[in-house]
Amino acid sequence: MPASDGSSWLRTIGIVTTTRADYGIYRPLLRALAAAGRYRLTRFAGGTHLRDEFGSTISEIGKEPFGDIVEVDYFVPGDDAAAIAASAGAALTAFGRMFAERPVDLLFLLGDRYEMLSAATAALLHHIPIAHLHGGDITAGSLDDSIRNAITKLAALHFPALPAHAERIRRMGENDSRIFVTGALALDELAAFKPEPSDAVSSALGLDVREPTAVICLHPETLGSTSPNEQFRVMADALGGFAGNVVVVGSNADEGHLQLRKEMEQFIAARPNARLVLSMPQARFWSCLHHAALFIGNSSAGIIEAASLKLPVVNVGTRQGGRLHAENVIDMPQWDASLIATAIRRAASPEFRASLANLKNPWGDGRAAGRIVAALAGLPEKTRLLAKSQD
Repeated sequence: MPASDGSSWLRTIGIVTTTRADYGIYRPLLRALAAAGRYRLTRFAGGTHLRDEFGSTISEIGKEPFGDIVEVDYFVPGDDAAAIAASAGAALTAFGRMFAERPVDLLFLLGDRYEMLSAATAALLHHIPIAHLHGGDITAGSLDDSIRNAITKLAALHFPALPAHAERIRRMGENDSRIFVTGALALDELAAFKPEPSDAVSSALGLDVREPTAVICLHPETLGSTSPNEQFRVMADALGGFAGNVVVVGSNADEGHLQLRKEMEQFIAARPNARLVLSMPQARFWSCLHHAALFIGNSSAGIIEAASLKLPVVNVGTRQGGRLHAENVIDMPQWDASLIATAIRRAASPEFRASLANLKNPWGDGRAAGRIVAALAGLPEKTRLLAKSQD
C-alpha cells in the first residue's frame, strides 16, 4: 500500500464511543490528535453514555475539549437477544444518519461491541475508511471475538496492541502495510496517572479504602453455559469468607445485564460494607484500584490495566479466555464458589502482593497514541485506502 506525502486529504477524524470503558481508552488518542493541530475531531457518542441507568456518562465526555460531540441514540431497553438485536439494528440506522449529516474522513472504532459493528457497516456504506483499534485480540468466552473479527475485515487500517494480534490479522488476509502495532492505548493514561488520596476515594464511595477492599467488575459471559445471575450468585458465595469492603461496579449492556443487576443489588442490600457504583470516571476507577487489595471479575481492566497498578486479580469464567496476562492474574475459569474463594484468599495474601513488586505490564509502554498519529501522516489517498482488494 504505497504512502502519500502527508495524507493531505485527512482533515476530519471521528471516533465512536458507546461505553464509559471505551471512552477512557480513546482519551490519549484524542489528546494526541488534538495536539497535532491539523485535525477536526468528532465524537459520536451513543449506547450506555445516554442512559441514566448506566450513569449517564455523556456528561463526563462533555467536560473535555476534544472536538464536537454528536449524540447517537439507538439503545433499545431489554437484555435478551431480541433487544440486543434491535439495538444493533437501530444503531446501524442511527449511525448511518449521523455519518450523512456529520461526515468524517476517517473513523476510529475500538474493539468488539455489537454497536461498533453497526457503526462499521454504516461507515463502509458511506465510504468512510475505518481505523480499527485492538483487532486480533482474543476473548474466548464472549461473542466479541466474532464481532471483532468482522470489524477487522471491514477496516482499512489496523492498530493492534501486540505483535501476536497483528499476526492474527495477517492470517485473516489483511495486508501488512495496513497494520501498525502500538501497544494498548489505556496504558498511555496510566503512565502519567496520579491516584486520588485514600480519603477522597473513601468519601466518594462511603467506604474506608484503607481497609482491605475488593473491587468487583463482572459482565455477562455471553458464550457461557452459566447465566449471568447465577454467575454473580457464585461470586457472592465465594466472597463469603472475605471480611473486607466490596465495591461492585455496574456491568455493561450485554445480554443478561438486567438479571445481573438484580443480583448485584441483592448482594449490596445484604452486606453493609458493600457498595454498587453504576459508573465511575476513569481516574476515580483507577484510584479505587490503586487503593484496593484485589480485583475480581471478568473485565478487560483486570487483564490490561491492573498489571500497571501491580494489583492482584482473580479472573473468573472464560470471558477473557485466551488473552495474554501478567503474573498478577489468577485464572479461575470454573464457576465454582469454593475454587474462586481459594483464589481470592491467595490474591488477597501479603505474600502474593509482595511477589508483584517488580511486575512489568506486557501490554505496552504507554506510547500507543504517538504511534497511531505518526502512522496517519503517511497514508495513501482515500480511494486507495478503501480499495483493499488492490493490495
